[in-house]
Amino acid sequence: MSRLSPILAAVRSHVHTISDHPGDQSQQSPFITISREAGAGGRTLMRQLIESLNRLDPAQPGQQPWAGFDRELVEKVASDHNLHHSLVELLGEQCHSWLYDVFAGMSSQTTETKVYRRVAETIRGLALGGRAVIVGRGGALVTQNIPLGVHIQIVAPFDHRAEQMARVMKTDLKHAANEVRRIDQNRASFYKRFWPNTPLSSSIFTLTLNSAAISEEKMLAAILPLIPGLSTGHSRVVTRKVTVK
Repeated sequence: MSRLSPILAAVRSHVHTISDHPGDQSQQSPFITISREAGAGGRTLMRQLIESLNRLDPAQPGQQPWAGFDRELVEKVASDHNLHHSLVELLGEQCHSWLYDVFAGMSSQTTETKVYRRVAETIRGLALGGRAVIVGRGGALVTQNIPLGVHIQIVAPFDHRAEQMARVMKTDLKHAANEVRRIDQNRASFYKRFWPNTPLSSSIFTLTLNSAAISEEKMLAAILPLIPGLSTGHSRVVTRKVTVK
């Protein structure tokens, strides 16, 4: 957690100076959310994206550098709200009964709702602070009404995702395929519980990328021009809706 402390302190300080109103953009900076299908990859893409952003858009006095929040998001939520890491990390990844086992005698649904409320508060705070790449946990839905957001979706065919999962888990293809199905099912249930009237469709994303069809280098090249105000060496660009398959 020590390596994150300066970044998180800067984020907290900056968030307190902006109001949570969609119309107030005068002090806001862009942010990015990344939603990934299980096994579709994207972790190294996030690292490359942050490196490129800090090179193209270095922090000015009073700004925090661009930072990624994947595992770091789990650490921040757990630290800020005094929660166990497992409650945040496995939110949406495990079946509903898991929380019941953890909180014996408590309502698992109520507990999960409270945990996700804390996660959503933190995601919105990071988005309002700007210069953040937020991975997973419904980030695109939580921040839909916050200006200057670029929402990325990474998808891939099931077979490709199962093969990727098998490599990551160092297991056989059958076990990996079952794991992908399990995560897909639990995530679908998660979104249905917390966003029953908002389908997780491609229409809510700025850009949808098929990781089985294009390299991470090409995905990076597709994302950077979409970030408001970012100079990529050619011209200023404006966010637009586009799908790449």
